[in-house]
Amino acid sequence: MTVSVVSLPILGPKAVLPKSCFEIGLANESDDDQLRRLLRRSPIPGSISVTFEREPSFFDSCRVRGDFFQVGIGRDRRTGNAIGLGTRSVAHAFVNGRPMPLGYLADLRLDERYRGGTLIARGYRFLRHLHHDHRARLYTTMIFTGNHGALTTIASGRAGLPQYHDMGVVHSPGINIRRTKPTINAGCDILRGSEDLLPEIVECLNRNNSRRQFAPVHTIAMFKNQWRDFRCTDFYVAVRRSRVIGVLGCWDQRAFKQTRVAGYGPRLRYLVPLANILRPLTGSPLFPEPGQEVSYFYISFVSVDEDNVEVFQALLRRAYNDSVGSRYLYAILALHERDALLPALRDYSQTPFSGRLFCVTFEDGEDLYRSLDGRVPYLEAATF
Repeated sequence: MTVSVVSLPILGPKAVLPKSCFEIGLANESDDDQLRRLLRRSPIPGSISVTFEREPSFFDSCRVRGDFFQVGIGRDRRTGNAIGLGTRSVAHAFVNGRPMPLGYLADLRLDERYRGGTLIARGYRFLRHLHHDHRARLYTTMIFTGNHGALTTIASGRAGLPQYHDMGVVHSPGINIRRTKPTINAGCDILRGSEDLLPEIVECLNRNNSRRQFAPVHTIAMFKNQWRDFRCTDFYVAVRRSRVIGVLGCWDQRAFKQTRVAGYGPRLRYLVPLANILRPLTGSPLFPEPGQEVSYFYISFVSVDEDNVEVFQALLRRAYNDSVGSRYLYAILALHERDALLPALRDYSQTPFSGRLFCVTFEDGEDLYRSLDGRVPYLEAATF
């Protein structure tokens, strides 16, 4: 895996604007503490406001996004403090069924005291500068539904910014872990993953991901070396007549990525205390208190031959039932609004969460964007 955390020689380490109090450049690991502090004080707005944190190391947490990543940092030159950040990563994914490098833009944050000026535009000029390395022609990014500021600024098509092409809604609910549910028989065996099954698991993933837009390309080595804290036994595998026909994985990333409730909106602020009195009667998890970390795992690496909903239901039910009575309150996954597997989630109590998926392009990616066919997009919730 190649990781870029320092400046590229042809680009220079910083873009210091004349007569500016601010500088934008590539961060390195000595900036890790400031980056994590900025995340902690930058909640994502919504009816439930949350912070996405990366303890104990921001840089280590980025490695699950792929072979290459860069961390952009904005500083106030007067204090030396980090006031903004954003990440750019590149990994192989399927685009129109063919593997190619695909970029991902994430973690955009700007200290609220510095909003309303030109720093966002300056940051995107720096991104354009980085893009000149020609590592990818297309990028994807997620903007959560409650983040109206981002939806009306960076995704609005303003002059000077890259083009944000709306690819639809991605539903990323928290499935409430409550009581066990009846086993679902889909005419297949549901096994736990193993080293012996790994080659067939990877083959199943790539076979089905090639039918999806932007889905990752997997290798055996990734599951042995790259996906931190994910083991082969974390897979659930559907087998029919000795053939792997579907998989999903349960990935606990709390050792390096955390979600914390920052607060509730006006309506929920009064409803949550009442709901927490009633929810134990229904077996539902309590809403976390502000400041409390959310206990959850990701449903990842979802792949089912022919989008067979019954097979997916059987896999999900087994994973759900195995988590009942554990420390987890939620299982989080991501499915596009057009995904044929989405209806399977109706069987579960959910805490809703969603965002809009965008394909982001500079001038050299517009033709590739226009060539995209109608495949349903897929992104891993674990890499948001």
